[in-house]
Amino acid sequence: MSIGKEIIRIENLRREFMVGGEKVKALRGISFTINEGEFVTIMGTSGSGKSTLLNLLGCLDTPTSGEYLLDEISVRSMSKNQRAVTRNRKIGFVFQNYNLLPKTTAIENVELPLLYNTSVSAKERREKAIASLKSVGLGERLNHKSNQM
Repeated sequence: MSIGKEIIRIENLRREFMVGGEKVKALRGISFTINEGEFVTIMGTSGSGKSTLLNLLGCLDTPTSGEYLLDEISVRSMSKNQRAVTRNRKIGFVFQNYNLLPKTTAIENVELPLLYNTSVSAKERREKAIASLKSVGLGERLNHKSNQM
């Protein structure tokens, strides 16, 4: 299998927080690259920085120092609004817990992120949601409320 182009490059990434009067070094200069088509697992003990790293990769936070390139664009140099657009267009998370809106159908829950993308029509949004649910074996749940899943 051929691995595609470089999607993510992390170079000497650091993230520090002040907790009380103490500096906590959550990430201490990590570097790696992820190419298109690769599957990556982030593992570590509790408190090792996994959530901090995911928040940085998801453009929810910015590093203290180091570089994060997403599709060859520096995330550190993006404004808050640019990071929000990037999250909407390029990044998705699969959570351990269900983060579904109660009293909405499975389709409506899947459609929700596309509501913020003005380049996707309502018809296209619905078609993508149905296709996504079917692709993961949830086609039979199309009209079930999320609290019934």
